[in-house]
Amino acid sequence: MERRDYLIHQIQEMGAFLARLILRLQKKEVQPSAEIASVAHELEDELGFKLNDLLFLDNAAFIELVQEKLLADENMEQFAVLLEQLGDVALEDETFLRQQIYYRKAMELLVFVDRNSQSYSMQRQQRIVTIRTKLNA
Repeated sequence: MERRDYLIHQIQEMGAFLARLILRLQKKEVQPSAEIASVAHELEDELGFKLNDLLFLDNAAFIELVQEKLLADENMEQFAVLLEQLGDVALEDETFLRQQIYYRKAMELLVFVDRNSQSYSMQRQQRIVTIRTKLNA
């Protein structure tokens, strides 16, 4: 019982952490490059992997690592939102290719969650369509 409570607590903590990062990106109070660097640093501290390393993993290894670290579908969806927002910010200060990498990883994660989730999410479907549009634009 204690182990289950601990796991639930860990999942909730991870969700809160990701939500804080997403809100910070939405505020856009600092330069895009500084914000991306800050988010990358916090992800490394919290999750133990470098954002750049994660972005260049093949899709199977990417999904496996994210699944292991984030523990729940909701957290994986939040991480996909974070990646999408990093892609939005990246175009202001990085290359178009870098932006596309963020979007592709976000898409990969959302499609994985959609295929493996026990519940249907209209919001998830809308996010997938939005990212597909960004990738084709």
